[in-house]
Amino acid sequence: VRTTQEHGGEETIGMVFSTCASIQAAASGQQDKSIKDHEKIVKATEYVEHAEGDARFKSYVVLETEKGDSIVTEKAAIGVTPWAENPSGLVDRNSLAKVVRSRECHSSGATVGIIKSAHVQELIKDSSSTRYAQAVYCHAIGEAERFGCRSGFRTSRAGHQQLSFAPTRRMPAARFTR
Repeated sequence: VRTTQEHGGEETIGMVFSTCASIQAAASGQQDKSIKDHEKIVKATEYVEHAEGDARFKSYVVLETEKGDSIVTEKAAIGVTPWAENPSGLVDRNSLAKVVRSRECHSSGATVGIIKSAHVQELIKDSSSTRYAQAVYCHAIGEAERFGCRSGFRTSRAGHQQLSFAPTRRMPAARFTR
């Protein structure tokens, strides 16, 4: 990451470098493969990233299957696919986002087919990308039916949502700059 900062001023990110294999080489094997509905979800990770336009940020969920495939799902703007299997550039996208929460979910019993159904139900609702991502995450880890959908954010004294972390591991708050 390359940043600049004037004396006494705010630090500004000017460039982010990445050392990944070429997108075509990385995507050639997995992107053509369709993920089967019976595949089990073994890990779910909820992310928040900088958003263009009116929203300051948007949320998305990455689901990992037992066969090593990745699914990205989000309630996105028009023209953006809300369900992508083994998308190219996922490592880069995740490196620029902030992890809200992540959990292994081998024992939840969630499959790709179950999450697809939840995905369709949640897309119909008039909710934000954050609420959508929270709901899909809760379905994946098996807590949607038992406990309802809990947020990975906490409410501050001023009533704003902030990232919530376990007290034993302190992480810096998400900070997005333009």
